[in-house]
Amino acid sequence: MKAIEITGPIQIEDIKIREIQKPAPAAKEILVRIFAAGINPVDWMAPAYNMFDVLGMPTSYIMGSDFSGVVEAVGLEVTGFKKGDAVFGTLELKKQGSFAEYAVLHEDLAVLKPEELSFETAAAVPLAGQTAQEALFEKLNLKKGERILIQAAAGGVGLFAVQLAHRAGAYVVAVASAKNETFLKSLGADEVFDYHNGYQALSSDFDAVLDSVSSADQTLKLVKKGGRYISLTSAPDQDLAASLGVSAGNFLYQPSSDRLQRLSNLIAAGKLEVILDRNFGFDDIVEALKYQQAGHSRGKNILTIGAK
Repeated sequence: MKAIEITGPIQIEDIKIREIQKPAPAAKEILVRIFAAGINPVDWMAPAYNMFDVLGMPTSYIMGSDFSGVVEAVGLEVTGFKKGDAVFGTLELKKQGSFAEYAVLHEDLAVLKPEELSFETAAAVPLAGQTAQEALFEKLNLKKGERILIQAAAGGVGLFAVQLAHRAGAYVVAVASAKNETFLKSLGADEVFDYHNGYQALSSDFDAVLDSVSSADQTLKLVKKGGRYISLTSAPDQDLAASLGVSAGNFLYQPSSDRLQRLSNLIAAGKLEVILDRNFGFDDIVEALKYQQAGHSRGKNILTIGAK
């Protein structure tokens, strides 16, 4: 089968599709024929910056976390799926593999794809959607009426976070460029702050901050005493957080089929919108990763791998 396999630090320009052996599912695993895969920052950051140890990843692996496709085969002890089921999900960071024609995964990492979702749309949801959900409700414990600042609000995680925070009844201040103001307000942002204006223009009365751009030095000071801050990247300065009376930390998402099912239900019911930016062909992997690296996407980028 064709797959994008790397064996350590590598420049994006040198990433290539390789021919490798098709995997077989173990007892609790399913084999999925991949139709589409979501592209995430980790896909270019880990090999380019040699972040394998930081992220707990092996240095030799098939790239890609998010996937959608059809079950090709099931292990002897699989109970939740059968051959032919349309599924989607995200793989663990320590065992990726969705940038390939086939992937094996534990059955707990996938859910059935609703008919309302295309394979491309489904592949855009898992990592970004679950990260936003986990950050807001499991790390920040966001509640109705609270003020939250959401960084990179027009990106993959940010767009889910804006919508989910709005649905929870929070007052959402979305950080993005001015060109995205109308777009983000249509998704539920109460205010859109142009990051080019400098954070000193913001008031220091936020109950929570969701930071995906390592802005702790500026945005921790915007959280009121007793408030919460969570980063998707580097750990914040704990001495600074303590001096401000703010609870602060960082995390890497953990895939959860229960969490993904809740997202799926919202999307299928028309209560959560999935925003796609660009769709790249499998052979365009270098262009796709460079586009993701540039950081100007409005929504999710997708890699189309197999024919449906």
